[in-house]
This record gives sequence, C-alpha cells and structure tokens, in this order.
Amino acid sequence: MVSIKHWERLENGALMATSPRVDWARLLKRGLDVDSLECPKCHGRLRVMAVIMERETARKICEHIGLPGRAPARARARGAGEEDGQLSMGW
Repeated sequence: MVSIKHWERLENGALMATSPRVDWARLLKRGLDVDSLECPKCHGRLRVMAVIMERETARKICEHIGLPGRAPARARARGAGEEDGQLSMGW
C-alpha cells in the first residue's frame, strides 16, 4: 500500500533509482520524506564540508559547540512488566 503523497512522488520519478547506489541524503528523502540537506533556518541547501572519522576529534568538536562529547550509557533491556529492574507480578 502506498500513500497518495508517495504515489505522486513515484509517478513523478522521485522514488525511481537511476543507479545501483543511492546516497544517504536521497535515501532519507525517499524513505522518510526528510530533506536532511535543507537548512532549518533559511531553507537553503547545506553541503557536507568534512567527514570526521577520529573519535577524539569528534568529541572535541561536540564539546566545543556545547554538545555532549560522549554517548549516554546504555540502559539494560527490560522485559514485559518490568519496572526499574524489578519484575512486576501484577498482583
């Protein structure tokens, strides 16, 4: 089942692949209808200027602009009916 919104995009060719490889921005646009390269303020086009692969460099940049430098700790998975590490008996 395809929504009317996506059907129109399919008819206009927006959902058709023109090559076997599709870049990440186009995949987000197709799948989620999100334009990740649009500026949220002026709606102009953004472009990737660099890709940071080194963890320490990325941490320093994030902290410099006021973002956390480390990912939050992962919480353990909870089962159905479990709250705060305690299994709820439902009585």
